[in-house]
Amino acid sequence: MPGRITTGDKMHVYGCFACGVDYTIRVKIGMDDLLDPDMLVRAAEKTNKRFPSLSGRLVKNDKEYYYEDNDAPIAVINTKDRITLNSASTGYHVWAVCYSEDVLFIDCFHGATDGNGLFRLITTLLYYYCSERYGGISDENVMVLGDSFDDREIRDPQDELPETDLSTVTPASYEPAFTLETDGGLTPSEPTIWDVEMPEDAFVRFTSSHDSSPGTMISLLFARAIDGLYPDRKKNIISSYVVNARPMLDAKKTMHNCLSMVIMNYEDRIKKMPFTTQCTVYRGKTFIQSDKDNVRAGLTVNANYIRMVDQMETVEEKEKAFGQMFGAGEGYVTYLVSYVGQWRHKDIGEHVKSFYSHAPSTFSLMTIVSASGGKIYMSVQQRFKEDTVREAFLEQLAKNGIPYRVDGKMNSDVARFEI
Repeated sequence: MPGRITTGDKMHVYGCFACGVDYTIRVKIGMDDLLDPDMLVRAAEKTNKRFPSLSGRLVKNDKEYYYEDNDAPIAVINTKDRITLNSASTGYHVWAVCYSEDVLFIDCFHGATDGNGLFRLITTLLYYYCSERYGGISDENVMVLGDSFDDREIRDPQDELPETDLSTVTPASYEPAFTLETDGGLTPSEPTIWDVEMPEDAFVRFTSSHDSSPGTMISLLFARAIDGLYPDRKKNIISSYVVNARPMLDAKKTMHNCLSMVIMNYEDRIKKMPFTTQCTVYRGKTFIQSDKDNVRAGLTVNANYIRMVDQMETVEEKEKAFGQMFGAGEGYVTYLVSYVGQWRHKDIGEHVKSFYSHAPSTFSLMTIVSASGGKIYMSVQQRFKEDTVREAFLEQLAKNGIPYRVDGKMNSDVARFEI
């Protein structure tokens, strides 16, 4: 991955270092057999060759961050503990593979790609591993060696958004949100994660019967849970729902960060509505804010601001400006939800027992959701000691007849990242 940081990645790279965040993702996959380390090494080698845009070392000089060539093999490490990417222990790569018995961990720098891109890399890794381990694995919709090169994978659509005069743009205005540590009085702590499993058929039946979808339903249930704990609060509960912006930018193949946000405000007039109407409102907010023209307009302004900041002379100046963007949700978002998608590769999925995604600690409360093998997998992460919010959310599931199982409780295990 030699070369410049692209527009879609720039805020993520500079901002995370400005804010002191280990900005990495860990995907934890339970497999149906003990993992074979030699097969994992071979699978990682082939996957690395297939994704040259993720094969590099992140470095910096006085003026900028950039990637330099890296011929070292991808690290495959027998551990379930936190590792350090971009360091000697991981071959100075921005992604690595770990394993422990029958559990596979893939760690990746979020500054290099988002969940959509990482899922593609994981699919390729599992394809090569399962093909050797079990055989009979289809490569349909899998990015494999031998594919004809498509430069749309390495191009960043946000590089190509048009120039606009920022002086004519009215800055967006956001209302302060109810925050769980400051307004709710919860005790700040190191991040902890609960992994929670639900049957997909029961949850999808429930969401469909209430005019909702998995991601928007989880967003609403968290709002209702927090409202039940703090009914007399003075500020609204405001959530951020992550949206894949590739379809809106006609760039479905890009591996670069390509994200937008939907803001959902649980205000009094919504609180007074019947439950199904609340679901319809949240889904409507998602439709409107995910409209192609709206997303393109917002990302165009964002891209122009990034270009302006990029003209600054030093890394320190750029970090300060991008750090303000990176931390812009502080005080304006109560929690974040991201639905990273449905696992759609049946042959591989037959060997997958669980599929959890652990995110970097960028919000005080966040939930990452995926679906695989007939199950919904949620990783609920928080930066405060009390478990009242997580328990209130699980009570919302129980009250609505949704069975669940807490599959694990742990400190955050996302990789550290070193420059």
